[in-house]
Amino acid sequence: MMGSLAGDTIADLLDGDVKHKSNKDRNRQRAKRIANHSPEVMVKISGNTKGADHVKAHLDYISRNGKIEIEDERGEVLKGKTAVRSMAKDWSQDHGKRRKNTRETTNIVLSMPEGTDPNDVKNAARAFAKGQFSKNHQYVMALHTDTDSPHVHLTVKNLGFDGRRLHIKKGDPQKWRERFAAELERRGVEAEATPRATRGVIKKGISQAIKHMRDKGMTPAVDQAKIREIVQGFADERAGKEPEPRPWEDRIKERQTHVRKAWLTAAKDLHQSDSAEDRELGKEIATFVKGMPPMKTERHELQEKVAEQLQHRNGGNRGGGMESGQEQGDER
Repeated sequence: MMGSLAGDTIADLLDGDVKHKSNKDRNRQRAKRIANHSPEVMVKISGNTKGADHVKAHLDYISRNGKIEIEDERGEVLKGKTAVRSMAKDWSQDHGKRRKNTRETTNIVLSMPEGTDPNDVKNAARAFAKGQFSKNHQYVMALHTDTDSPHVHLTVKNLGFDGRRLHIKKGDPQKWRERFAAELERRGVEAEATPRATRGVIKKGISQAIKHMRDKGMTPAVDQAKIREIVQGFADERAGKEPEPRPWEDRIKERQTHVRKAWLTAAKDLHQSDSAEDRELGKEIATFVKGMPPMKTERHELQEKVAEQLQHRNGGNRGGGMESGQEQGDER
């Protein structure tokens, strides 16, 4: 049996913002999967559409201009540009009765890592959408397999059948991740929905558009703005000005220090167990913590790159110090 101290510590780590009834055996299995880097589901809100033209453009995108079939909440399949645009028109026909900037849809992406059967991803996404939205909302979904990670684009019409609009609360995306993971597990697919912080991850994911630009050697506008701010910060530092306060930096450190300490505490308790299986799990958790990424945000890594470039440009004189702590900036 897993020691009570280790069990309690792991339960606290795994609960996060979504609380569950404590189950030591379940938590033990989850801890083992997390420590061994089981596939993590991704569920993110990719954006919204505003106005009929935007709805049409988005449905054209997820259907690849009608070449990929899309499926609605009733299970009906639509294929072809005419059918897709007819649905877009239907969803937007009452647009004139609402304010111009009304959000017509909420766009969601559900994804799994490379190697997952795309059909399993689609079937799990279908079950998730049906359970989460079908009672009061129209939606369409489309499977994309043109990237390493099979993913489903789920577009939900915000105006419900009852006249109320979809309202997404804080914590909903994590709940959705857990439900999507549960649907995958029901289909025999190993999947986890662990919060980033629990896995020691600080950096947030980036959009495909920004990734593609960086891969091509281009500098996105958001990076250009950060670089200008970082360079100005170095100049202010040389001039003796006080650095701008970044209170979120301490919060990141505190949270990650707590997470890593809690995992190591659980590992230590497991090492002292009479069970060989518990002791092995303790070793796996210790290795997992050792392999956690550095406590750096994307902004902090960019800051280091800029400092290195300035140092090289100035012949070894960087021309200003750099704080050693982590910065969050746009990751807030």
